[in-house]
Amino acid sequence: MKYATVMTKLRALVVKFETYTDYPKSASNNAARAIRENEKINNKCATQTGKVRAQQIAQKKPLSFNTVKRVFSYLKRAKAYDTGDYTKCGTISYNLWGGDSMLRWSESKIKQVEQQLAEIGERGGVRKSPKAPKSDTPNPRPKGKGTAKGDASTSRGAKVSKQDLKTLQKKSDDFNKRYKKKLGYGVTVGQLKAVFQRGLGAFNTSHSPRIKSPSRWAFARVNAYLYLVKNGRPQNPKYTTDYDLLPKKHPKSTKK
Repeated sequence: MKYATVMTKLRALVVKFETYTDYPKSASNNAARAIRENEKINNKCATQTGKVRAQQIAQKKPLSFNTVKRVFSYLKRAKAYDTGDYTKCGTISYNLWGGDSMLRWSESKIKQVEQQLAEIGERGGVRKSPKAPKSDTPNPRPKGKGTAKGDASTSRGAKVSKQDLKTLQKKSDDFNKRYKKKLGYGVTVGQLKAVFQRGLGAFNTSHSPRIKSPSRWAFARVNAYLYLVKNGRPQNPKYTTDYDLLPKKHPKSTKK
């Protein structure tokens, strides 16, 4: 079994079994207050699921990653009904799930975990991942600095190994199979190769100390590009450097 496949499975197990209790005390306080306010009106607000979740949060019980995602999803929707008036079910229900501080924490936790899980992906699926942004950590052994800009229409630029090119082809094929018909456009291996080459060039200049491999840094940028193509916007607003490679019909494309 390939290393990347093994690591993917191990990380999936971590997500499945790891729990979190580091959510803010203010979230627990919000839940506890909402429980008290709900009791004053005979617990008429919220579903049974919401009431159970409130007890978990008020008591600082461990929450699984999937639960954290459900909490964020609920709070993001319920925020619109929170008026700050604890005589209203909208406010009580929202705060039973931890309120504003829990919304901020859950969003941050999801991003943190998904970044930790980022890797190449055996079949090239789109994963949220580190975006290979500019870094303040210079490469102590830069090679080929400035030579890896990359271009979708040419093979010039940093050298891409046969194995990496094969992975890029798989990513392109898999993405197009999943999304091309729905989006009205897809990606080419030439585009992904250009993004990959730029990622190598960025690694040669500076990179995150958490990522030691130039290829992994470059694949993180490819994953960011695929996310951009699929969703119409970058996951990281600062990631704008590959807009020139986007399909012409893409809303962020710089092509006329």
